[in-house]
Amino acid sequence: MTRARLVVLSRQGRTSVPEDVWRRLDTICEVTAVRCDGSPGLAEAVGLLADADYLGATNLCLPPLDGRLLDALPRLRGVVLYATGYDHLDVPDLRRRGVGLSVLPDYATTAVAEHALAMLLALATRLPLAHDRSRGTAHPGTSLRGVELAGRTVGVVGLGRIGTRFAGLARALGMRVTGTDPDPVAAARATAAGVDVGGLGDVLRRADAVVLAASHVGGRPAILGARELELARPGTFIVNVGRPALVDTPAALAALRTRRLRGYAVDDVVADPALDADVLREGRLLQTGHSAWWRDEVLERGARMWGDSLVRAVTGRPVGVVTWPGHTELRAAG
Repeated sequence: MTRARLVVLSRQGRTSVPEDVWRRLDTICEVTAVRCDGSPGLAEAVGLLADADYLGATNLCLPPLDGRLLDALPRLRGVVLYATGYDHLDVPDLRRRGVGLSVLPDYATTAVAEHALAMLLALATRLPLAHDRSRGTAHPGTSLRGVELAGRTVGVVGLGRIGTRFAGLARALGMRVTGTDPDPVAAARATAAGVDVGGLGDVLRRADAVVLAASHVGGRPAILGARELELARPGTFIVNVGRPALVDTPAALAALRTRRLRGYAVDDVVADPALDADVLREGRLLQTGHSAWWRDEVLERGARMWGDSLVRAVTGRPVGVVTWPGHTELRAAG
């Protein structure tokens, strides 16, 4: 019987997962590890994956899984992605073609929740500006006046793994926690965990700070657009630890300039250094460049979890399923 073939694309190649996992993969399939510093183009991807039954890839090295590539890969049965989010992939198309997709929904939960808290604390304490002023890179007259978070209300939009973990951290600071999620299962679990769950409008009207920890579905409008930001209380902090598309960036920048928002933190880079110099200089916009997951423990945990997921996929027992023929799908990855 012909053994399945697995191709793994990552910057570190074979060292991207523990050696004991590679030894196990060697016993159950034909596995090839390819080092790459970016996403291969169509011709290169076809050459690498022509005989592959399974693809394991990091986001950096994932080729565009569009119709042209998938048409050229009739043997491909499943993709195991070293990531939590998958909004950049056409999941319905993969489902129609019978190509499975699995992710790592929980490898960075704690790190991302802690990062959200760090961003909120940074806005509330104006810590980055205090650091800049001490180095002489901020105007000496820059205000360092902040607020205490204890006793304030934080609204969590998206009550999956990250959102509920953040809620626990916020309560430990003495904050009241409200939240919202369209998934009734997630909402019920959050309620059982002590979160006061309601609708988005109610959360925005009540909260002193709003943390977005929701998943993003490509093509859908921002959760917080101009209308929603108008519902927020004057002086609200917004923290977006998910995709930038969850928030209407121009509307958020406008709200910062009118002081309707006291601060906006996003785990990406969304500002133009020249056009948005005012809000950057004032410290009202904080950008962290998609670094929330970049932790020692996450890298070690992720390598192990990815390796185990590769083994499970090849042996017909995939985990972290987004779509996979014959297997139950995740409710959410966030």
